[in-house]
Amino acid sequence: MKLKIMFITALMLLSAAAQATIAGKPVILVHGLQMDDLQSPLTSDAAMLQRSREYFGEFWTARGDIHHFWSSSQRVSGGIKDQFRRHFERLEATGQCASGCVWVTHSTGDLVLRDALSRLGQWGIDRNRVRVLAVIDLAGAGGGTELADLAVSVAEGGGLINAAIRNVAELFVGFDVSGQNLGVINDLRPAASRSIAQSNQPFPRLRFAGTGSEFLSVTKPFISGSDDSVVPLHSACGALRRGSYDSCSRNITNNGILTSANGPSSFLFNHFPIIMAERTGHNDMRSNATNGGIYATIINDVTFNGIRVDFNDETRRRFFAFGRRVRSLRNGDSKSISGHIFDTLNN
Repeated sequence: MKLKIMFITALMLLSAAAQATIAGKPVILVHGLQMDDLQSPLTSDAAMLQRSREYFGEFWTARGDIHHFWSSSQRVSGGIKDQFRRHFERLEATGQCASGCVWVTHSTGDLVLRDALSRLGQWGIDRNRVRVLAVIDLAGAGGGTELADLAVSVAEGGGLINAAIRNVAELFVGFDVSGQNLGVINDLRPAASRSIAQSNQPFPRLRFAGTGSEFLSVTKPFISGSDDSVVPLHSACGALRRGSYDSCSRNITNNGILTSANGPSSFLFNHFPIIMAERTGHNDMRSNATNGGIYATIINDVTFNGIRVDFNDETRRRFFAFGRRVRSLRNGDSKSISGHIFDTLNN
């Protein structure tokens, strides 16, 4: 019976896909913050796997081989860390990533995976059995979000909290946060997230950031700089320092105009901003939704551990930019940002 349970669990974790999807390598999906976990934590791997599938939706679930699921009711240095240790121990045992795997994260998945990757040596994971070729971070929250500061302040009930702050915090979380245990949201406060796993890591992190609107844009005034309505660019771009940025680069705006821009001067080690999606909001970064707007390329025509980044971009003068030169994906609005990523990197 014990062997049968282990076999069924292994099949669930492998998600039955078993076909390499990006550059001939298996893809591992790491979901972001799951608000339902805060009120109704899941306890079984099967339930967490199903919730991860629902989180990523049809597009990425159909293209992922494995889900690294975790509970948002836990903390990064606690239950989440323990869950990831089990994931990596299983990967080592199966050898599925012996020739390399590609991870795809969304939102808080960026932060929790960064912490886990920093612990591989501590856990004794054989890097010849688990090769991390690259990580694709969609709307990465590795630098935190100011919305987490609001939510924790409301939950703790400290000081004077006006109605606007309370409403935005509850819109972000999805329920009345007063007196609630906010789990990993505590780790998403910018000061906290920027203290987690800050040592240099050898794994390339390919960053894709949005600046679209969700929640009728009511969250934007509470976030530092430009954002996707949840995560600020200082986080999604992988900036070394927190700042009020309007772009992931100092040489191109978020809508592709080649001019000086308010971007970071430096980035976390091995973090590479690849594309900014002008009208793509936080949740649409992981979906197959097309939102129009410019997909501006920042870093292109490079290779990371065999993963070729060669998006089909163009530079031309555009009417909306008053005749200035704009660099963007050719026929960019024909696909979602996820569609462009998958079709381009799966070469």
